Amino acid sequence: MQDPLAFIIAVAHIAAAISLLNGLLTTLGQGKIVATAIESMARQPEAAGSIRGTMFIGLAMGETSGIYGLLIAIIMLFANPLVSLYIQYAM
Repeated sequence: MQDPLAFIIAVAHIAAAISLLNGLLTTLGQGKIVATAIESMARQPEAAGSIRGTMFIGLAMGETSGIYGLLIAIIMLFANPLVSLYIQYAM
């Protein structure tokens, strides 16, 4: 291995890419939530209020998951704790 710091940065970039895949999966999950809720409201219009409320709670929880993935990616790219730990022990 030539440069351990370059390896740490490369692995951090791969980890950031994997955590950003969470955003794609979150989008697919939210689409399924909305599609199922619309189908349920079409079948049972009198329960539309409670279905809509439950749908928004599910969307909020799913969006939180996507935001966590973005946060992890930003930390791994710009404030990587492994780089500072390597520099501390290497010096």
